[in-house]
Amino acid sequence: MSNQVMQVIAAQKERFLTLNSANDDLLSYEQECIFAKQQLEKNDFTMKTAANNQRSLQGAILNVAAIGISLNPAKQHAYLVPRSGAICLDISFQGLRKIATDSGAIEWAKVELVYKNDQFKWNGPIIAPVHEADPFGDRGELIGGYCLAKLPSGEYMTEVMKVEEINKIRDTSKASKNGPWVNWYDEMAKKTILKRAFKQWPQTATNQAGRARLESAISASHESEGTAYTLEEHAEYMNLFNAGNGLDFYLMRKRTSEDVWNALYNSFEKGTKVKNKAIADDLEKSGIAIILEYVSLVQEYKGSDDEGSAAETVSELSDEELKLVTEQLNQEEIDWLSQAIEAA
Repeated sequence: MSNQVMQVIAAQKERFLTLNSANDDLLSYEQECIFAKQQLEKNDFTMKTAANNQRSLQGAILNVAAIGISLNPAKQHAYLVPRSGAICLDISFQGLRKIATDSGAIEWAKVELVYKNDQFKWNGPIIAPVHEADPFGDRGELIGGYCLAKLPSGEYMTEVMKVEEINKIRDTSKASKNGPWVNWYDEMAKKTILKRAFKQWPQTATNQAGRARLESAISASHESEGTAYTLEEHAEYMNLFNAGNGLDFYLMRKRTSEDVWNALYNSFEKGTKVKNKAIADDLEKSGIAIILEYVSLVQEYKGSDDEGSAAETVSELSDEELKLVTEQLNQEEIDWLSQAIEAA
């Protein structure tokens, strides 16, 4: 089984080298192969997952090159881990922080968790907070955390998150009841805060390549953590939301699982949630109304046995849209419409 898996990794060499070249050859392909083999051979379950889902292994290996993050266990930046029947590239909090500094957006970043018995004073987003705590005493329950980053300009940026916000992100993960959120909650909380802070760091023409690495790393992190939605799904959701096309919005709703859709629905920025959720509700309702209008037309044409008009009406629908219409018809109506389409 090990030989079979290593053959899969070896087959990615050319693509790995191409992606690595785009990142100024940050990694050694030969060394990363050794590190990958070491991680996969840690236990039979990981190796078996890699053998059974070779496509996920290919993707994880190529992500290593695309992101420019090493699997070197001494660095503790990234790991190949089995999740939900697939091999994922899991990037640690330290790995994300390293990529962030490499990107040039910041000089350094420090993430700390805050507990009830700590003395914490937030001084605004561009001044370092005051945080006093006894690391050896009872600090009480977790109440939140913050990321302090130093910009190349010498200024600071501070991002704070309440524990309720951290846990809301956790609850969008498919692994919220097991896996890293259970076994390494503190590190996962710090990663969550760091990913929130990243959105606020300045973008410049000189750090675009590095920022792309960080965005790819965060996307891979979402995947490995079992986050309910990917960056691509969120981008599609927001594009459709901003376009205001109710039908396309509803189509996405129908092809998206309940947990993913709920997570997307709750992903609006703080302060806009109530307003934007109402808009999203209206968009979905307008999409449903359009489908029901087509259903009503088909039923009306069936009543007058007007196959030509029925066929012409549904001809403007995509296969996905037509499927939604037929889902609202009874079997007799479906059979009649199919006959009308065939006769057209």
